[in-house]
Amino acid sequence: MGGKSMAAADVVEVVGVGEVEVRPQLASLTLVLSAQKNSLELCRASVDKRRPYVYQTLYNNKAEAEGVTEEEEVQTGENGEVLLAVFVTAILPAEVARPAANTLAEKLASTVNVQKLVYRHSSTSLSEARVKAGRRAAEEARQRAADMAAAVGGMLGPCLTVVEDKCTHLATTHDRSESWMVDTGLKHQETHALTPIIIQSTVRVKFSLLSYGVPKSKKS
Repeated sequence: MGGKSMAAADVVEVVGVGEVEVRPQLASLTLVLSAQKNSLELCRASVDKRRPYVYQTLYNNKAEAEGVTEEEEVQTGENGEVLLAVFVTAILPAEVARPAANTLAEKLASTVNVQKLVYRHSSTSLSEARVKAGRRAAEEARQRAADMAAAVGGMLGPCLTVVEDKCTHLATTHDRSESWMVDTGLKHQETHALTPIIIQSTVRVKFSLLSYGVPKSKKS
C-alpha cells in the first residue's frame, strides 16, 4: 500500500501505511432486578435477597467495586401493587460479560434481566494501537525507500522528515466485507458486538539518497 515519488535528485519520498486491529477490552452490562409486591418495603426485601448473589457474580468476573452503580425506578399499578426495578450496571472485561450475564439468568431466572450489553474500547488500548500503527507505517516507508534507492543504484541515507498524513479508525464486520468510520477517540465509544476496530496510520517520509560512489572524506 502507499505511493512514492522522487522529490529531488538526492531525496526519496515515500508513503507508508500501517494497520493494527483492536478488539474491545471492556463491556458495560446493565441488569434489572425487579419485584412486584403490596408495598415498597416488601419489594426491596425481595431485591435484597438476590442482590448479594448478583454482586458476587459480578466481582467473580473481575468487575471493580467502583465501577458498579445502581439506580431504581418505582411504579404503582392499577391494583395498588408496587413495582420496583433496580438497575445494576457494571464494567467487566469484554470476554466474560456475556458468560456472567448467562450465569445470572440461569440462577435467578426471570427475576433478573439483561437490559443492555455494549462493548467498549479503552482509551489506553486505542492510544497504544495508534503508536503501533504509526510504527508499522514508518517501517513500511523505510523498506520502500530502501528498495527505491537500490533500484537507482544508490543507498538510503538518514531520515529527513516524517509526517503522519492521517490516522483513521474503521469498524469492520467479522469477515471484513463491510467497514465504516467510527469515532474511537471517545473514552466510552460503544459498539453492540465484539466489533474489531482497524487503526490505520498513513505517514509520508523523506530520506536522503546517497550514491555508492561517493568517496569518503580524506583525513587531514
